[in-house]
Amino acid sequence: MEQVDLETERTGPYEHDSAHERLARLAGVWRGTARTIMGPGAEPLEAAWEGRIAVILGGRFVRFTYRSSVEEKPIAGEMLIAFESGEKLWRTSWVDSFHTGTMILVSEGSGTDIDVRGSYFAAEGHPRWGWRTVVDDAQADKLTIRMYNITPDGQEFLGVEITLARA
Repeated sequence: MEQVDLETERTGPYEHDSAHERLARLAGVWRGTARTIMGPGAEPLEAAWEGRIAVILGGRFVRFTYRSSVEEKPIAGEMLIAFESGEKLWRTSWVDSFHTGTMILVSEGSGTDIDVRGSYFAAEGHPRWGWRTVVDDAQADKLTIRMYNITPDGQEFLGVEITLARA
């Protein structure tokens, strides 16, 4: 069987809305810098970051694939971003060879901003930690993604800040 290309595969029609048009505007190649902060008060680890955002399945979703490094070790990852028109929810799924390990981090949020929350397994016998992802796409040629750790008692601190420009 031939591999399916989700960017070009023909799909049935759907009614896109302004949220899906907004996602489509993100399509393109992006380059910039990531700052990974390993904990409160830690010095940020900076690295080059490059990625591609593609509209998939007729504009229903966007897929952000990227590569970078942390402490000079290569990483790669992918994030799907969706707006569910019926429930008016933003949803993401994120996998990454460094940050998420072998799990898929699923997050959701409501409102006009792409601001989603999920949780992750921290360690055996310990409560789950929260994770918040905010995508700032207010400028056409600039994209900032901030990701925050949330302790079990609700304290939030910046974990990753990715600042990108269209390539």
